[in-house]
Amino acid sequence: MIAFLFILAIVFFINLFLHNRADKHEEIFKNRPSTITTPSRDLFPNQKYAIINLLALAQGANSVSAYSDIANGILNQWLSNLGLSKAEAEKSMRLSMSLSPDRSIQIIRNSMIEIRDKAFVRSVYRDVERIAEISGDEDTIAFMKELFNDILTH
Repeated sequence: MIAFLFILAIVFFINLFLHNRADKHEEIFKNRPSTITTPSRDLFPNQKYAIINLLALAQGANSVSAYSDIANGILNQWLSNLGLSKAEAEKSMRLSMSLSPDRSIQIIRNSMIEIRDKAFVRSVYRDVERIAEISGDEDTIAFMKELFNDILTH
């Protein structure tokens, strides 16, 4: 009986610890703006890198989009809006490419879901979609559509 109570107490304290951690995590995100007005200030670094990695993923679909002045302009505009340098973006892309594709997409997805401003997320999607359409790669276009549908429904 004492062993049972001891185990129950341990489970109770572990649950209390995990619950407190979850509350602290929620507090961090609760203080984030619901409307993104200044992306360089309003977004966490992981969210900024997720946006850049999505744009780069769409641009890298084939050589048409990879060398497109329009696609490069879109990417550079986002770098400026997010307050990121090209070196920071390249570092993020290299890290993303070093992971398995599934893991990389999961990290991007989770970071994008954290953004509460769905209109802002749709604006990211419009630019990702524009780059994907430049590539003409139907698989990339379909993948981005599916990914953003998932992100926007969370």
